[in-house]
Amino acid sequence: MGGKGQEEVRVHLNRVGSLGYLKASWPVRYGAFHEITTPNYQFQFSPEGVIRFIQGRPGTWHHHADWFKRAPSGEWIYYSSGGYNGAASALGEHYIPIFPYASNGVLGETVFPQKKLDVALKSLFDVVENAVSIERENGTFLRRVARKNTFGSLKRLGELFHEKVGGFQSVLPPDCRHVDYDVVPIPLVEGCLYHCRFCSVKSAKPFRVRPLDEVEQNVFWVKEFLGKDLKNIGGVFLGGHDALAAGPERVVQAAKRCGSLLEARCMKGVPGLFLFSSPDALLKLSWDAWQALSELPFFVQINMGAESLDSKTLAWLGRPTSAETVFAAISRADEVMRRYAGDLSISINMVLGRSLPPRHRSSLHRFVEGRSPLNAPLYLSPLKDRAERKFCRDELVALKRKSGAPVYLYLLQQL
Repeated sequence: MGGKGQEEVRVHLNRVGSLGYLKASWPVRYGAFHEITTPNYQFQFSPEGVIRFIQGRPGTWHHHADWFKRAPSGEWIYYSSGGYNGAASALGEHYIPIFPYASNGVLGETVFPQKKLDVALKSLFDVVENAVSIERENGTFLRRVARKNTFGSLKRLGELFHEKVGGFQSVLPPDCRHVDYDVVPIPLVEGCLYHCRFCSVKSAKPFRVRPLDEVEQNVFWVKEFLGKDLKNIGGVFLGGHDALAAGPERVVQAAKRCGSLLEARCMKGVPGLFLFSSPDALLKLSWDAWQALSELPFFVQINMGAESLDSKTLAWLGRPTSAETVFAAISRADEVMRRYAGDLSISINMVLGRSLPPRHRSSLHRFVEGRSPLNAPLYLSPLKDRAERKFCRDELVALKRKSGAPVYLYLLQQL
């Protein structure tokens, strides 16, 4: 790029990264993107020209392998490369995500580097402002970047996204990590059936299954809003805290409506369909219903909130579910995993914390000792108490050593 001070600024349009999701210990870029590189930064944009990744080049950041990622909702996540091995063991991924909002992360103790992000964005604005007036070949792209990537424009795009998808998603299923959280949220249900005392992401709304015409409207709005950015979608989050409680027929109907979101997708492999379930909702499904879910053009991944195997702990949590129901739901989940491997996957959530009743810990340790690699993976949600972090880390290590099935921490991520 010509012009004084611009010799080292380069524009690369229509680049293509990995088209398959990887578990890598280096920065991987997925799908289609545009790129601007400067002596200090590497800026990468969605096909529509909205900033998606920022990475400092060597000498700019202490850890130049770290990066920022912006979700379509406007949420920024900082991926820290510190402690690759510990992160992979605890989270199943090689990077530690650091959020600009409160989370229950046991590993994510570093404060979100907001100043680093602000400086990088200011550098982007300066580069584009200088380049627009002198760059001819890539002028259209640079003008679009200049228009869409001011602080005000990015904020408004995030607000519009939430309008199009029916509101803010307070938490995503942990299995979304398998597609780098590149999911489109389409809410199928609102509210929550349980309203447990311990939950920090619950909705005050009463439980409601949304009509299919509302689902279809959200799909239409999202397609219109994201446009070419739908190329990079890894799957759909069929939203709400207990979407499976809508019933298998409604889940199948809604999933088929969401299929059009993936028509322009460039990522290889079967797209994911992610949803939450309660133990009660999971147990209500017949084997015919499981068969219908397995035949969808998605890899269906259900995350079930079991929370505890101990009745006193469930009462302490304000969870209106019996321990017998939890055991039965886990047994059903394991059987579904065996019957439909490759088409369906179910993961289980349990809480973790020193302040929980002692029988929760003993029941959890007994439970993992009998798990096998074919059983449903277990995610542990640490209670939000900084004093318990060392305890939770130590417990994670102890449980992983005993369990034959995968055990990971659950970091609450919003969208």
